[in-house]
Amino acid sequence: MSATRKPENNADTAAEAVRKFNHATLPTPRSRSGGLHYPGQAYSSVAAFKRMAQYLPQSFEETRGFLTRLHLEGTLTADYGLVADHVSDATTALAEASHCADMLADALNRAHSALAPIGYSGDIEN
Repeated sequence: MSATRKPENNADTAAEAVRKFNHATLPTPRSRSGGLHYPGQAYSSVAAFKRMAQYLPQSFEETRGFLTRLHLEGTLTADYGLVADHVSDATTALAEASHCADMLADALNRAHSALAPIGYSGDIEN
């Protein structure tokens, strides 16, 4: 087994981690808040999502650069249509995704700041 993971495996792990968070926080008959019990857990979770969003633009830019390099080298082919059109569409969409990730990171930063002073005054679970 290789010591270095393939980039797509790392992206898949991140997606799977978000899926697991979603399932862990689903309300259940026993717990209206799922796995979240205290505001500090929301604060920490939002901080982690903020970090992830901050990292996404670089991931998208590196993917754009990779596709552009391969296209300029003439090493890409397409099952249909023109390679140039597909590369252009993909790199344009990745640039848009990068901008959206910046906006997501900004919104999560504001949410993280808003959560900072919030505490819990109910009964503490064991």
